[in-house]
Amino acid sequence: MPPPRTWSRAELLLAGTLLALAAAAWLLTGGLAMPGMRMGILTGAHPMEPDPRSPLIAFGLFLLTWVVMMAAMMLPGIAPFMVGVSRLIRARARPGTLPALTVGYLLVWGAVGVLGYLVVRGFDAVAMGGDAIAVRAGAAVLLIAGAYQFTPLKRWCLVRCRSPLALVVRYADQAVRSRRGALLVGVGHGGYCLGCCWALMAVLLAAGVMSLAWMAGIAAVIVVEKVLPGGELFGRAFGALLAGMGALLLVAPGLVTAAA
Repeated sequence: MPPPRTWSRAELLLAGTLLALAAAAWLLTGGLAMPGMRMGILTGAHPMEPDPRSPLIAFGLFLLTWVVMMAAMMLPGIAPFMVGVSRLIRARARPGTLPALTVGYLLVWGAVGVLGYLVVRGFDAVAMGGDAIAVRAGAAVLLIAGAYQFTPLKRWCLVRCRSPLALVVRYADQAVRSRRGALLVGVGHGGYCLGCCWALMAVLLAAGVMSLAWMAGIAAVIVVEKVLPGGELFGRAFGALLAGMGALLLVAPGLVTAAA
């Protein structure tokens, strides 16, 4: 990945555009977020009141907010990747190649939003069993997420997210041939990102899927893992922290219920 000090003005403009889009997405998320989604089973959420809107409308609003939220959280982390892509395909790229890559990337996370909605509804059902049961379910999410940080699959995906040069070189011809090809390459990179970050997204769902504070915390972890030196070591340290918190809450769920 080219270090920022070597970026040209055009590359800085590209990265700045992605960051500006991310900032706009943060503002939109704050406006679109449904109040009931700002807390989760790990933050003392109580069972939600029945939604007077139709299930289809509720799902649509969730999915819209989810996609905006993913743009807010993920675009800063892929800025170096997009700069690297622009360098490799600059001479051959057609207009719209880089936007198509970005859309393909976000399509992956948009599809994940369907599963995310089902998980949130499942957490609502768990919350009906009482605070202690809800917190222990959230603790299990923390344990699973923490353990995943140490798995070979996590490392395999993270290496490709941190240094996607081989992916870009392999699929550069496909990316510049057409917008559809660029879209598919973006989907491929989004798949690696999903493999890297799905467990952290599960923590977000359990803590408060549309809480700006939790979004900021998880987004910061993702950026450090993907972009900064020592990101892989940081990810493992964070995994140990998640696992420790999960083990603690399994035996002492009252720590959350008392705070709530």
